[in-house]
Amino acid sequence: FAHGWLLVGGEKMSKSKANGIHPTELVEAFGSDAYRYYFSRALTFGQDGSISWEDIAARYQAELANGFGNLASRLAAMVGKYFDGALPAAGEHTAAETGIVDLVREAVADADQAMDALAPQDAVAALWRIVDALNGYITEQEPWAVAKDESQRERLGTILNTVAEGIRVLAVTLHPVMPKATTILWDSLGVTEVLGEIGEQRIDGVAVWGQIPVGATITKTPSLF
Repeated sequence: FAHGWLLVGGEKMSKSKANGIHPTELVEAFGSDAYRYYFSRALTFGQDGSISWEDIAARYQAELANGFGNLASRLAAMVGKYFDGALPAAGEHTAAETGIVDLVREAVADADQAMDALAPQDAVAALWRIVDALNGYITEQEPWAVAKDESQRERLGTILNTVAEGIRVLAVTLHPVMPKATTILWDSLGVTEVLGEIGEQRIDGVAVWGQIPVGATITKTPSLF
């Protein structure tokens, strides 16, 4: 299998046009994880692909910082604030939670098939459905409002437990693409002693729900991006 050409502004990079972008420049500006993510997500493997500083910066901010990184930060902050950093148990699932579980299972299966088809861009896109779904779930469920009602304590635990499980799946499945950020995220979930190192996890079992032990210490880390 051969990859295509990398283009800048629709043209091949050349010294005469001085339109080259060196890999080390991108890594220094955005970090190696973001570099790996961009080339896995934004370009279609096997075809020519056009890159630009503007597109990389936009995706970094919207997808990595505001999307993935903010999701992890929100979970840690809320578990810390409402449950003193210990992951609460989940109560009975409603249609909202069932929808997340089903979406995660389907997204992981789609990503696995895409990797078999040598289409990493489709695999990452499938997994990003989980990122978007979890962010939307938090917005719709409003755990900060639920927390104001002591009688809804179990419901609050269910919401945060659901988000934590979804993030666990993301950490494992995105590890080949973003090893540094996902290792930090895995450690923040407090699951290493129980489930093992992140590199030891298997894709064929990652979508099985309820793997993070109740009471696991969820720690807030510096921003992933």
